[in-house]
Amino acid sequence: MITEKQRKERMNYLGSSDMAAILGVSPYANAYDVWLEKTGKVIMNKQSESLLAGSIFERSVLDWSEQQLGPIRRDEDDGKGGRQNIELKCIGFPIVSHPDALVVKSGNPVEAKTAGLFGPLTENYGEGEDELPDRVIVQCHVHMLGANKEVCHVPVFLGGRGFVMYQVLWDEVIGNAIKDAALDFWECVENDEPPANVVPSVEFAKKIKREPNKIIEIDSALVETWLENKDKVKWATAILEDSVGAIFKALGDAEAGTCTLGMVTYFMQSQKRIDSTRLKEEKPEIAKEFTKESKFRVLRLKRAKKEKFDMGI
Repeated sequence: MITEKQRKERMNYLGSSDMAAILGVSPYANAYDVWLEKTGKVIMNKQSESLLAGSIFERSVLDWSEQQLGPIRRDEDDGKGGRQNIELKCIGFPIVSHPDALVVKSGNPVEAKTAGLFGPLTENYGEGEDELPDRVIVQCHVHMLGANKEVCHVPVFLGGRGFVMYQVLWDEVIGNAIKDAALDFWECVENDEPPANVVPSVEFAKKIKREPNKIIEIDSALVETWLENKDKVKWATAILEDSVGAIFKALGDAEAGTCTLGMVTYFMQSQKRIDSTRLKEEKPEIAKEFTKESKFRVLRLKRAKKEKFDMGI
């Protein structure tokens, strides 16, 4: 986990995750999002609980990797209030790499990962030693670029599978793509001009710093496209509900059904959560103490009033 100070420092260069987003292979951000962050146009929230959990588990992944790779030097707190910081500057490019560790003997970078800790895998971690998500491959190349090495080790803990050691070998085509994209993108940052042909993701757009009471003119075609797409989503949702209903009809009173694709199940599950209605009724003082107000913005269209004409009738 990085500190607020480190977050501010990282506004001055591009990291491995940034390059994955800029090259369009990150599921978490895109080039416009990175531009917003590097130019200070967004309010950055604290890192999520899942990221915190991932960073904690990655320490164990590094412990395991040391058994496979030999002694490593880690990028982490030293336990004495300081930090053993691995910062690899890519000379001639606005890139600084922060691998999770370096193998002491070879100097090869190490990028530790966890996946599937809180649910099914959402990215492809295959059986081959380099069958990794594209974003991880880009991250590894950034580390290799900074370390001037041709191998990056990727120890991973996969939910339901356990520890797996991958490795990525240097690919000149990917390396050159990273260099070119970094230089082009940094021009956008220095000129305060967003990258072309990409729009911010909704999550990042919600974090943009806004000027109170500022109203501007926007293209009506953009609004029309938005409304049309909302209608398409409603239509697609209705189609999906019909298909789900058809599955339930086929199941009848069964809780599972087999087909050539596998098994469709509708098994009973359980979860525990606080009964907020009962808490407010029986312990209103406790409910009040632990209730917090949240503020949020909602994107809506306030329809313009149609002009009335006197037809003389």
